[in-house]
Amino acid sequence: MDTLVQDLLAYSRLGRDELTLGPVDLGEAVVEAQALLEAELRERRARVVMEGPAPPLVGHRATLVQVIANLLGNAAKFVAVGTEPLVRVWTEPRNGRVRLWVEDNGIGIEPAHLDRVFGVFERLHGSDAYPGTGIGLAIVRRGVERMGGRVGVESVPGQGSRFWIELPAADHP
Repeated sequence: MDTLVQDLLAYSRLGRDELTLGPVDLGEAVVEAQALLEAELRERRARVVMEGPAPPLVGHRATLVQVIANLLGNAAKFVAVGTEPLVRVWTEPRNGRVRLWVEDNGIGIEPAHLDRVFGVFERLHGSDAYPGTGIGLAIVRRGVERMGGRVGVESVPGQGSRFWIELPAADHP
């Protein structure tokens, strides 16, 4: 219950708090998000691999770290029993923006559910199989949108998912 209350408070704060945007070192934000999840990642035997450079972007550091932590946590959690989670993280430039990808080797998402995953309390699996509050991806969407960005997901059932967030590049005029 405490986790649910904390998640609801985080979601609510993202809707009303003023976010001061500025340059954020994306590589540092990924490292900080991993540090927040250190025990969980170790317990799940998850391996997170950051590929290539992570350019600076415009965002709100604390919100970006929370967004990335939620994506990494989901990537490590939603895997088949007996599978060691492998999470690949990389970026690509996109017309003055930076797209951060978080790809997993998890259970994937049915195409009919792709539009629902960013909603509040949208759980596709029972909490007995995959614990959580159903708010994590809603926090991702709200946080990214409050920073002027977009979110999305590509997935194949049984083959994993690729979530992305896209925010303005810090070095773009």
